[in-house]
Amino acid sequence: MTKLNQILFTVAVAGTITLANSASAQYRAVGDDGIAASPKVRQQLNERRTAKAASLASANNTAPTVASAGYRATGDDGITASPKVRRMLAEQKAAATASPSAEVASVGYRATGPDGIAASPKLRQQLDQRNATIMVAPVK
Repeated sequence: MTKLNQILFTVAVAGTITLANSASAQYRAVGDDGIAASPKVRQQLNERRTAKAASLASANNTAPTVASAGYRATGDDGITASPKVRRMLAEQKAAATASPSAEVASVGYRATGPDGIAASPKLRQQLDQRNATIMVAPVK
């Protein structure tokens, strides 16, 4: 009986693997264009593609005309932005060029002290007080 069980088990596994390999989906969500879409949207995309191909074929190989909308999304700085963001960038650029950069404002403290530690003004004051109170007694 064990030989018969082994043979039946082997046949069942082989049949399952064969059915699993031959099964294919009825619907492909990703089309030839690489866009994943529902069946309804996939149909619309396919219709657009065929309509576009038909219109290109009937254009008699003439050069397409490019219409200018008056707005370039990518500016001279290489940043692609909406009109609102483009205005903000232009204002920032104008403000940056308007202020003279020759004048350097000095701050009331140095963040990095003589000990090489960068600290806030409060911590710098505490560090300076600790260093000032340490005194080495002379050896007799």
